[in-house]
Amino acid sequence: MKFTRLVAGALLLVPSLLFAQAQGRIKGIVTDMKGNPIAGAKIVMTCHDIANFHKELATDAKGGFATLIVDATRQYLFHVEAKGYVPVEHLEKPRIGGETLELAYSLQSIKDLQAVAQEQALEQPGFKEAREGQMLLEAGKTVEARAKFAEAVLAKPDLYLAWLAMGDIDQKAGRNDDALMAAEKCLATKPDLPQCLALAMNATQAKGDSTAYQKYLERYKATHPTDPSVYYNDAVDFLNKGDDAKAQPLLEKALEVDAKFADAMFQLGMVYFRTGDTAKAKAMLQRFLDSAPNHKEAPTAKEMLKYM
Repeated sequence: MKFTRLVAGALLLVPSLLFAQAQGRIKGIVTDMKGNPIAGAKIVMTCHDIANFHKELATDAKGGFATLIVDATRQYLFHVEAKGYVPVEHLEKPRIGGETLELAYSLQSIKDLQAVAQEQALEQPGFKEAREGQMLLEAGKTVEARAKFAEAVLAKPDLYLAWLAMGDIDQKAGRNDDALMAAEKCLATKPDLPQCLALAMNATQAKGDSTAYQKYLERYKATHPTDPSVYYNDAVDFLNKGDDAKAQPLLEKALEVDAKFADAMFQLGMVYFRTGDTAKAKAMLQRFLDSAPNHKEAPTAKEMLKYM
């Protein structure tokens, strides 16, 4: 009887012994690509063979984590993520028999990944020449810069910023036909880009083509109705004709859009002075000086205030 009881007791111990041997310990660390620990990284564990298995962990200040797996006979999917990093997933098989499986995950920074992608993009045909052209332009080598921009648009015809830069160089050099062509190429890709419209306006104005200039001006007004320079430029046309009555409301409108538009303040102050409204002129010119004390017209404003 003693023998029978001993055998039965031994049999009762077998399942618990096997269950203990099937456990697995896991510890790991999560770092960035430079080996710096990532605190607060999230680890989500799931198992294809166990539908309801779901376990979440978080790394400590040193990027570490640890857990115990009850059934180490199966594979587990580790999903590792952290804010600002690209998540990773790996299948892991815990070790049985008291051994600890040590894991190490390195996460790629999204910012670094974007920087690499941007660097690679800048080396693509067209972008590379445009970047080199900009560097030459900043170094004052205008002729060499224009040649590089020409290479850029030859390689990538829709590179509108290269067209814009090349057109700006041409316009400043008096090559207004070439500048206008570059502006049109730019506008073909970016129809509402203010810089391209401004380039076209400058080129047509320099050519004396008032019809074409008005066409581009109307396009600019339609796409940028809140730009105070639109009203200011119209006012300047009337000022040049000596028509203060028509210039005044345009200058006032420009200041409604941008209360610190220094050029409009100065010109409106002068309009008030010429039309005999000394009080408004004095207030406007003082406002101009307070807002833009280093403006090129500041000395003139100061002299005018002496006589008011």
